[in-house]
Amino acid sequence: MILQNDNDFMADPGRCGICPHISVSYRNNRFNHRMVVLLVLGFLLLVPFASAADYILTATSSDQFRSGIHYTGKDDLTLEIWENVTIDSTSGTGIDSIVPVIIRSPQGKTLTVRVRNDTGVLFGITAPSVSVESGNLDITVTGNIDGEKGLACGIYSSAGNVTVSGGSVSTTVETTGHKNKGIYASRYIIISGGRVNATQQGGANTFGLDGGNADIKKTDTGVQVTGGYIQVHSAGGRARNIGIDSKFGTVDISGNTVLVIRTDGSGSQQNYAFNPVITTIHGGGT
Repeated sequence: MILQNDNDFMADPGRCGICPHISVSYRNNRFNHRMVVLLVLGFLLLVPFASAADYILTATSSDQFRSGIHYTGKDDLTLEIWENVTIDSTSGTGIDSIVPVIIRSPQGKTLTVRVRNDTGVLFGITAPSVSVESGNLDITVTGNIDGEKGLACGIYSSAGNVTVSGGSVSTTVETTGHKNKGIYASRYIIISGGRVNATQQGGANTFGLDGGNADIKKTDTGVQVTGGYIQVHSAGGRARNIGIDSKFGTVDISGNTVLVIRTDGSGSQQNYAFNPVITTIHGGGT
C-alpha cells in the first residue's frame, strides 16, 4: 500500500473489521475497502508461508511432532527448539524433508530423535542438506535390518552438506544392517564449531563421519573440520570399523579442533580411525 501524503487520512481512527486489534484511519469507505483487501491478502499470502517453513518446537507442540516430521514444502525448513522436545518414531525416519533443514535453539534446548524399526533403511534425519547452528541434537537409531543391504544413519544428507557450526550433535546408530553411519553427506561434512559425538555399533560396517557419494565418484567431496570437539567411536562391525572416511574425496582437519577417534579390531577387512592417504591434518589435536 502506498500513501501519497498525510491528507489521505482522517483524524478519526477506525478499526479493521477483520483484525480489530489493528487501528486504521481512512478518508472514505472506498479507501477502507482497499485497506481490508490488502490486509486479507497479506494474511493469506504471508502467514501460511512463514508457518509452513518455520516449526517452533515446544512442550505444547510436541504432541503434533511426537511421531516424526515429514515436510514437503518448497521453502527451506527451519526447526527452532524453544523447549526440550522428543520425537519417538517407529517408522523409518524421525525427520524427513525434501528441502534443506536448519536446526537452531538460542535457548540451548535439546531435540531428541529416536527411531526404532526393522525396515531396510533407517534415518534419524534425512534431507538434501542439514545445518545445525545451535542447541542440542540427540539422535538414536536402532533396528533389526537386512545385514546385506540395510542402511542406518543418524543424519543423512541426500544431495548436499551436513554443517555443524555450533551447539551439539550426538548420534548413536546400532543395527544389524550392512552399514551403520553416524553422519553421512553426499558432498561435504563441514564442522566449524560445537560438539559432535558419533557412536555406531554392530552390523557389517560402521562409519562415524562419511563424506561423499561413493556411487558418483566425485573428488570434490569429503570431510572438512576447522573447529569444535569431535568424538567418534566405531565398533562391532563384522567387516569394517572406520572413524572418518571419504571414498573418493578428502578429509581435511585444521584449526583448534579436538578430535578423538576410537575403533575396535572386530572388522575382518578394515579397522582404522582415518585413511592417511586422503587425510590432511594441520593444527588441532587428534
